[in-house]
Order: sequence, then structure tokens, then C-alpha cells
Amino acid sequence: MARMRTRTVAVLVTAALAAAALLSGLDRTAIATALPAADELGPTDAVALRGKDGEIRVRNEGGRPAWGTEPTARAWSMAAVNSDRIMKLLLRSERFDEERKQLEESGREKDAEFRRRFQDLESKYKDLTPDSPGFADGRAEVEAFFREVEQFRKETGDRLGKLQAEQIERAYREMAAAIDVVAERQKIDVVFRFVPTSQAFESGTAADAMLQVQVRTFLRYPEEIDVTAEVMKEMSLKDE
Repeated sequence: MARMRTRTVAVLVTAALAAAALLSGLDRTAIATALPAADELGPTDAVALRGKDGEIRVRNEGGRPAWGTEPTARAWSMAAVNSDRIMKLLLRSERFDEERKQLEESGREKDAEFRRRFQDLESKYKDLTPDSPGFADGRAEVEAFFREVEQFRKETGDRLGKLQAEQIERAYREMAAAIDVVAERQKIDVVFRFVPTSQAFESGTAADAMLQVQVRTFLRYPEEIDVTAEVMKEMSLKDE
């Protein structure tokens, strides 16, 4: 009986030691995988922050710190682009300049034709006086000529204005597309357009100077938010 009791105790002690060793190993494994680095807090689902106006819970919402139920109640990554610099480089580029030159060339050809026709009219009516029999017909022909010249120049100006407007929109769309690529690559949510505070004013009047102030979105900003160089690289643009 005493021998049986001793054997039972020995088995129980052995089992207890084995279980303790197993549990000890599991504890060490759990601690090794779950504990964060010494300079980290978490991981956790949310952090409660108390304040005099109540408590907010900061959580990860779509990879961004969020503190409320509204989609705007979260921290967004922001950047800025010198759109004035990029737009000017684009509009001065060869492909945009070539389009304007083609329109201007057609206008110059028409102007040369008008000069020839005017010389012909001068020769035709150089001796005409108000008392000449064909004076009324000559005056009507000359007036019709000048109306034609005026109409052509108006139409040319309208075409040039329309082309410039189309080019500005195309340049803007190209810039926006490049910004989308850079923003996607760098995980940027919001991109502002800005003109550096250090950039010289291009103005000759008080109104122009005030406009230069208004287009400078930021009065102070960290240089790190400026991604103009990255966007220019994406668009293969270089300063002249």
C-alpha cells in the first residue's frame, strides 16, 4: 500500500513538472511574439484620450489615425505643388508652342495677302476724287476691304484665345494626372497648389501685386511638403 502510494506521488510529480515545463515554454513563446519593441506602444484597437471636453478614441481607419465617426475626422497626409512653375513650363514646351505658331503662321500669310490687296486698291483708286464718276463704288470697295480685314483679325484673335484656353486646360489635366501618380506612390491624400513666398512678384500695378499675394496659398510651410520636383520628374519637365 505504501509502495503504491509512493508510485502515485512520483507519477503526479513527474506529470506536474512536465506540465510546468510545457506551460513555461508556451509563456515564453507568447511573450516573445506578442510584446512590442521597447519604444512602441501597442498593438491595440484604439487609444482613449481624456480631455476637459470629454474623451476621444483614436483608432486606425483605412491606414489613417481617426478620432470620430465622420469620414472627415481623421488625419490626412498633405503636400503642395508649385502649379505656377509647372504650368508655365508646360505652356512654353515645344508641342504647345508649335500649335500656337501654326495658327500665327496662317495669320501672317493672310496679312501678306491683305497688304497686296491694299496696294492694288491704292493703285486702282489713287487718282480718284469725290467728283469722279466711280467714287461711290470705289469707296464701297475700300470699306468692304477694311471690314474683311477687321473681321479676319477678330476671328484670328478668337481662335488664338480659344487655343490658349484649351492648352491651359490640357496642361492642367496633365499636371493633375502626374500629381495623382506621385500622390499614389507616396500615399498623399491632399495636394494644394501654392506659390513659394520667396518667389518674386510679377506685377506692374497694385491690382497685379494684390493678385500675387492672393495666389500665395501658404504664408509659412515646411519644405518637406513641397513635391514639385517629384511631379516635374514624373512629367519629364526641366527648368529652362
